[in-house]
Amino acid sequence: MIQNLLILSCFAIGTVLSVRYLIMGGIDRICVFFNLSSKAKGQIIGYSTSVPEFTIVVSSAFAGVFDAGLWNIASSNIINWILFAIAVLFYKQQRDMLDKKFIEEIVFASVAVLIPLFLSLAKVGLNIPMAFGLIALFIVYKIVDKLLNKNEIAPPKASETKSNPLLGILLLIGGVGAVIFCGKFLGQSSERLINQLGIPAWTIGWILGFITSLPELTSFFEIFHLHKIRGTLHLKDDMQEALDTLVASNCSNLGIILPIGLIIFTLFG
Repeated sequence: MIQNLLILSCFAIGTVLSVRYLIMGGIDRICVFFNLSSKAKGQIIGYSTSVPEFTIVVSSAFAGVFDAGLWNIASSNIINWILFAIAVLFYKQQRDMLDKKFIEEIVFASVAVLIPLFLSLAKVGLNIPMAFGLIALFIVYKIVDKLLNKNEIAPPKASETKSNPLLGILLLIGGVGAVIFCGKFLGQSSERLINQLGIPAWTIGWILGFITSLPELTSFFEIFHLHKIRGTLHLKDDMQEALDTLVASNCSNLGIILPIGLIIFTLFG
């Protein structure tokens, strides 16, 4: 048990460091070079930090314990909201969050919490048509997001366009790879501990949900921290970036990762 706890702790630290120094650093360089908006940057971060959930859900589906994967998604999306709120309160961003321009992001991030929670509690029969329904919901989110933000233009950053995009891409790929590697061992160590203690599937999901939300926790604080260093805190770009990280992470968990896991479980679990 002690060995598994040590492994869990080491790979949890590895996950946080991978996000902090590789994923965030790589995405920042890429977005500066291509002059991407705060919304685009937040979405890239959100999708990247959902890699651990993908690893856990797919491995659970192949192992035939999809209940744990479903609870992992449900709990992870709730925990993401809690961690986001903690970061907002820490950097005193709550007033900025009330801006009406952020209503769309708040609604989609909340819907992405309610649906998997309902599926987990109601024990609805999960099947491939439902998987495609969740994918359709994700497509609707992307269409609505595109329509409501079609006129968004990234602010000019001519003085920063010398950033090396190749290095950014390599950092991002290395960071995602490291998170996948750490996520695999986090899941294995957690399951060993849980099996030793005889903990039920929904509890496994919540524990793994917290562990797989470590990248999002790191991202929320790093986003506000970087904006504070640059003197752009409370100028709305920081909140846009953080909210889109939350929405992209929650919606990809619901509309991409969960359906993939469900299809794998139905066909091979």
